[in-house]
Amino acid sequence: MEKDVVENLVPFFVSATFGSTSCCSFDNLSEIGPVCKEFGAWLHVDGAYAGNAMICDEFKYLMKGIEYASSFNTNPNKWLLTNFDCSTMWVKDPSKFVEMKEAKPEHIEEEPSDQMPNYRHWGIPLSRRFRSLKLWFVFRSYGLEGLREYIRNHCRLAKKFESYVRADPRFEICNDVKMGLVCFRLKGPNKINQELSSSINGSGKLHMKPTYIREKLVLRFCVVAEKASKEDMKYAWDVISSIATEILVSHSMKIEKDGILNHNSKSDGVERNDGDEQLFRRLSQQYSFTKTVTREAYERTMSKASLHDGVSPIILLDDGEEEATKDDVLFHCTEMATDELFVQ
Repeated sequence: MEKDVVENLVPFFVSATFGSTSCCSFDNLSEIGPVCKEFGAWLHVDGAYAGNAMICDEFKYLMKGIEYASSFNTNPNKWLLTNFDCSTMWVKDPSKFVEMKEAKPEHIEEEPSDQMPNYRHWGIPLSRRFRSLKLWFVFRSYGLEGLREYIRNHCRLAKKFESYVRADPRFEICNDVKMGLVCFRLKGPNKINQELSSSINGSGKLHMKPTYIREKLVLRFCVVAEKASKEDMKYAWDVISSIATEILVSHSMKIEKDGILNHNSKSDGVERNDGDEQLFRRLSQQYSFTKTVTREAYERTMSKASLHDGVSPIILLDDGEEEATKDDVLFHCTEMATDELFVQ
């Protein structure tokens, strides 16, 4: 802003986030507000998601500095049981809106009234839908305490889900969980988290939209169901954890090109075809395992294109309905005395 003034520009508008939809972050209004007041800038506070929770007294500490706001909005359709679309907006000085958008053509001239504002002067269109009616019905149906309990329950459930994530060392929490939104990710590159996100949504069991926080792709778990319960949180986490395991196992079984070594086929007595490349990978710990999955997981993860690369594991069905064909390849890990694994 100081730079703007030096360059003969006028800083006139600042938008601050108040529980953003992306990751539920909160700007420090008590720091931003005085600066806006000093420069005479309009401070708009966007509480599209978390602003709904301010009907609960225990969350009002987050509003420190709200007295500097020139306007404040929230979306009841996001977290207050109201059908889309429905946005509410408070303005400290409505005359600014009226001065900017007021239209007085002769054919719609009206008598001035002090009883209620004419909202056609508050926006570009001269007419609008009766959105406040459905909000009124929500208030009458649930009451203040009913809506408060609805929000509090979501916040409790989000903390429950957060505890599941924190208990799994493969994952990390990426936001300060204050409301009903938990941002988390697998520890690793964005690519594997994108795969996790796509697999979860592709399963048809859960739907989560990812976001980016500091250039990291992050999964967003938001409690939205009106009657959500602890059992729902456990179910959701089981789905996420299971799919994550499948992905990590698949990735861990791929042998890096720089770890592939040639091996004398005669040294272990295993019969091989001419030209077969023997693959080895040195591990810090010795282990062996066999993995079988359900048909649903098999159909979701199986790719015929990966059968011939000599590296990707083959996941076997566990339903006993199909016999192996000539195109099937068996993936097997055998513990070697030399602390190396042979992949056949």
